[in-house]
Amino acid sequence: MGRDYEDSREFRVAGMKVHLAYDSEANAAYIYMKDQIAAGEIVRSEVCDVAIEETAVILQFDAKDCLVGIEILGARKLLPKELLAE
Repeated sequence: MGRDYEDSREFRVAGMKVHLAYDSEANAAYIYMKDQIAAGEIVRSEVCDVAIEETAVILQFDAKDCLVGIEILGARKLLPKELLAE
């Protein structure tokens, strides 16, 4: 199954349209760098060293090594509360 941003909010970063989905129960956010991520499109994930307890940032790439999404675990510690407002 792929990822889509059905329950997400649109915003712009450096003029680029992105979507952010937030699951408050899981305290996890996902930033979509494109409209949809097809099943099997993510071929590589890289965990970033954040050094903040109970958090993780995972960059997800396609076969061309293009960043297609960013998964953020422990989102309340890492993202501004304005982005997480439901």
